[in-house]
Amino acid sequence: MTAGAWIVSATRDRKDDWTGRFDGHLEVQPPLGDEQLAQIPARRGVMALLGPGGQTVLLTTAADIRSRLAHRLRERPDDERRKTADLREVTRQILWKLATSHFEADLYFLELAEAIMPRRYPSLLAWGGAWFVRVDPAAEVPHFVRTRAVLGAAGVHVGPFAGARQADRFIDALQDAFDLCRDVRCLRQAPHGQRCTYAQMGRCRSPCDGSISMEEYRQMVSRAAEFACGRRGARRRELAGRMRAAAKRLAFEEAAGLKKRLARLAELDSPAWRHVAPLAEFRFVLVQRGGRSRQVKVFLADLGRIVQAKPLSYPLRKRQLDGVLRAMRGHLSNPAPHEAAERWRLALVAHYLYAGEARSGLILRWREGLDAEALAEAIESSAERLGLKRPPSRA
Repeated sequence: MTAGAWIVSATRDRKDDWTGRFDGHLEVQPPLGDEQLAQIPARRGVMALLGPGGQTVLLTTAADIRSRLAHRLRERPDDERRKTADLREVTRQILWKLATSHFEADLYFLELAEAIMPRRYPSLLAWGGAWFVRVDPAAEVPHFVRTRAVLGAAGVHVGPFAGARQADRFIDALQDAFDLCRDVRCLRQAPHGQRCTYAQMGRCRSPCDGSISMEEYRQMVSRAAEFACGRRGARRRELAGRMRAAAKRLAFEEAAGLKKRLARLAELDSPAWRHVAPLAEFRFVLVQRGGRSRQVKVFLADLGRIVQAKPLSYPLRKRQLDGVLRAMRGHLSNPAPHEAAERWRLALVAHYLYAGEARSGLILRWREGLDAEALAEAIESSAERLGLKRPPSRA
């Protein structure tokens, strides 16, 4: 899905000089002729149409800005005109911001929409907030829940997930593996509640009726949170040992139940959750097409803070790669208080993690051990989708 939205405003937009963020502009009086169209780049990017009073009529991304404008602002047959709003009556200026990748175009769209309409821009984004799973073992009623509100929130957060359903499946697997309570309303009644169906089946330790204390239950939730964060060996070994012990004493039904729990835990290693990690590890190096066959652009993400590093030329040079790594370390060493828009930048990166190779470019999770050799190897293996071509060898 492409970012972009209709913006019809009866009042003037914010008076900040956001027009200076665009790469070019053209005063027009539609319908556009070939001479005017020739002045507009036939490239990917963000375009804005302004009305007679300078108000924003349209802000959108386009794979080919010239082609999109030709479709909207040239003379068209009456039947075709009725299918979409006729912008020729109100457009007096065209502005454009060029980009060389899907990610870069969407990032520019987000930045421009925020500058033009600081209150309304989230409703214009094609991607929603990123889904995470949250738990606070110290809470009065500790339980796992899916959420989109992560920056600055208390508790442990893991993600991102491709969608709400995947986050719910992740929670279900944790509840099955750790015998956690599945009904928050019941948990709130502890220790004076009633045993639920899961407790009667031996699949819940029943803090609700005081079978275990809330402090004991918090320890169970803490172990489940550690498992969700990637520390999974201890719980697997525990369940495998209990399964062998049950089979040894011929308690086959119990052993089968434990085997099923191990299988649920194995699901958490499936490709569907390949990008799930603690929120503190939401740090990425994004390598995107550079518009030329011998260049890529690099963006560095730390939670919702995104900066652009110097582009890399191809063939790759160690000096440039070391520069990217230094830039990332510098980015991480200068944290700042969270801003409202960072939620949507984080969500943008999360969106591209699941967008597929054709659109996402190369996205590497930052690890402190990442070096120039590993970065070069990753880029080389993705050279085709990044549009990179080696120069012809000299005879």
